[in-house]
Parts: sequence; structure tokens; C-alpha cells
Amino acid sequence: MKIITTAAAALALLTGLAGCSLVPSPTPPPDIAPATPVSALPPECPFVGKNDLTPVRIPIGTPRETIGSVLNAYGAWLNAGSELVTAWSPGTTVPENCVERLAARNAEAYSSTLFTSHSDVAWWEYFASVKVMNQQNLASVRLALPESGGRGKFELLKEIDSSATDSGTFLKFDAVYRPVVAGQGSWEDLDKPTRWYVELVPAGDFLVINYIETKPAAGY
Repeated sequence: MKIITTAAAALALLTGLAGCSLVPSPTPPPDIAPATPVSALPPECPFVGKNDLTPVRIPIGTPRETIGSVLNAYGAWLNAGSELVTAWSPGTTVPENCVERLAARNAEAYSSTLFTSHSDVAWWEYFASVKVMNQQNLASVRLALPESGGRGKFELLKEIDSSATDSGTFLKFDAVYRPVVAGQGSWEDLDKPTRWYVELVPAGDFLVINYIETKPAAGY
């Protein structure tokens, strides 16, 4: 997975590594409504146009609690829409293009909720990679693959270093993603032990991600 950052985020990470003194970031923009009007959606994908998705957010808490909340929010994003696909016309396969549209809707909802600036082009490639992982989970639900529910989960392996101040929280931990069926799909190496570096800043009663980096973790 590539490093995704802005100039401000990089500065925040460097200061966080030096003394865990984080630089506050701007309040994230409000959620943006889906770009495609409901009336323009194909009739075979009615659920895609519903603005009824409530992303799982990251509440303010202790550093250890925040690690769990970050993994919980990511797990929810990767599984977002599974229930809709499962419940869609029992006995009828959801059209493939609906899965892609649903993953795009989920990416818009989560990126605009969990990150300081989801409109920054520096983040687009990263959001696209998470969207693809969500789409893979939805596709497995759509096809009802053997032993596959499309609902993998993250597991915390070790908390390495973390701190919190009034202006932000810095996390360093190891985690792994457990797909329902191991060895299937491309999970950006998150299905192997991974070292996470995350900097979050306050946004009301929640935290939003200002910087994130993942890389392979050794020793597992």
C-alpha cells in the first residue's frame, strides 16, 4: 500500500514521531451527496441510489480504544453493503454493475466521513484501493461463494506506540485482515501482518484521519 499524505499530514507525522506533538488539521468538509441522481439510476439497482448508509465513525477515546475504533471503521467499510446484496430479491442474482456502483457509493460515504479531506487528489488512489476491497467482498456475497459471506474482519496483533493530546492522536500498531476465504482477492497486503501508522485529529465528538500509512510487519 502506498503512503498517502499531504504536506500538512507529513509534517504532522514527523512531529508526532519526534515527540508525539500533533499538528491540528482543518475540520473535514460535510458529506457530499451521491453524484448520480436517484432518478438516473438503472431500475435493476434501486438500492444504490438510497442515501441511507451511515458510516461507522471513530469516537474520541484512549489510544487503545482508538486503535479498535479505526479497525472497526475499516472493517465496516470493507463489508459495507453486504446486507443489501444478501437481501436483494431472494433467489435472484444482483446485477454485477450494481455491485460496482454500491462500492462507489460506500467509498464516497466513508471517505467523506473518516478523513480530513476526501477531495484531495493525493487520497484518491488510496480510497480507490479500499473501494476495490469492498467490491471484492460484495462480489463474493453476490455470487454466494462457498464458505464466503464477504464479511472479513481486522484483528489487532500488537499495540506498538500511541499517544493522545487535545490536538490529535498518533497510533502505531500491528494488525491483520482476516478474509472469510483466505487466499482469494487482493487485499493490499492487509491480510498479512501489517504495521499501521495513523494520525487522527478531533472533529466534534469524533476523530478523523489526517495521515495513514501501512507496511509489512516483521516478526510474525
